[in-house]
Amino acid sequence: FDKEHGKVHIKSSFIMNGVCVRYRGWIDLDRLDGVGCLEYDEERGRLEDAVLRDQIECYNQRLRDFEEKQRAFRARHERQAEAELEARRKHQELSPDRGGSASN
Repeated sequence: FDKEHGKVHIKSSFIMNGVCVRYRGWIDLDRLDGVGCLEYDEERGRLEDAVLRDQIECYNQRLRDFEEKQRAFRARHERQAEAELEARRKHQELSPDRGGSASN
């Protein structure tokens, strides 16, 4: 309001279609029209890129941790299943033959 009477100057930063931009322009308060332009906001672009890279690294680390836990769980589960199978085999070897004849 102070620069020119009857005009509002606007400056706003935002992300448009994944690109950091800055809108600069003015609007005439009587006619409700004006002029403006979009400029690439390089500084904000660098900041957003750094944030995105950090988020991707965090996601990848969580994915690696999950896969490692899955491998450990599967290995533990397989060892347990093998131990149970071995125990059944030993039990069957030690128990009397159930399939034989009843009389001699």
